[in-house]
Amino acid sequence: MQKILFCVLFLAALLTGCAPAADAPRPTLAVTIEPYRYIVEAVAGDAWEVVSVVPKGNSPETFDPTPGQMMKLGSCRAYFLVGGLGFEASWTGKIKEIYPRLSLVDTSAGIARVDDDPHLWTSPDNMAIVARNVCNALCSMDTAGAAGYKARLLTVEKRIADTDAAIRGKLAPLQCRSFVVFHPSLTYFARLYGVTQIALEEHGKEPTAAHLKHIVDEARSSGIRNVLVQAEFDKEHALAIARELGAELRTINPLSYDWHAEMLHVADCLTK
Repeated sequence: MQKILFCVLFLAALLTGCAPAADAPRPTLAVTIEPYRYIVEAVAGDAWEVVSVVPKGNSPETFDPTPGQMMKLGSCRAYFLVGGLGFEASWTGKIKEIYPRLSLVDTSAGIARVDDDPHLWTSPDNMAIVARNVCNALCSMDTAGAAGYKARLLTVEKRIADTDAAIRGKLAPLQCRSFVVFHPSLTYFARLYGVTQIALEEHGKEPTAAHLKHIVDEARSSGIRNVLVQAEFDKEHALAIARELGAELRTINPLSYDWHAEMLHVADCLTK
């Protein structure tokens, strides 16, 4: 599939010359997932259109783009990468070959990784670094608009700081500092706020019966009352664990466009 897609995109690049579409009302920037569209739009302002490569409701861990989806990158000025997230790890090299004029920006520069976990945006501290990296890249691409990008960055940083403060306030009275989640997407959130994430998935695979038993035993000993599951994942195993524990199953969506609201929602799920 990847070889066929590569050939289609290569031919498209030859025909278009990788130039922006003539009828595009605004220059376009690309991001991998919706939370990054949120942050790039906030810094870039109305002069740019920002598009997400991975459509809503799809997991970037398993996403396989169509030729049409990949061809849209040919009209973009820059692509802001999360940094090693699922789809990106497989396709970045090919994107460089097909669209050599496309600027690839690694927004994870300066972020301390935890076991190569790519879910960097679930920490407000990390998102502040991402916003600064986005601003720096835009200032380099468009020096005339630099003052505007820097001014909007200050607003974004204030919003992120307010989000962080609100989360800390919500989690302050938390008695149980552990939670169960199907997919380990909250590693950086857990590290920042001093809570423990217990994942049902084993190395990206469905949990075995033995692993599920281990999770139940650990959750009972920790007094866990909340089991979280991401919107794009099957709820079957998470629901079984919740029933076994007599716990609440709560749905979160770390891939939501409204990053601010979703981070507060995650905190609410842990405190209920």
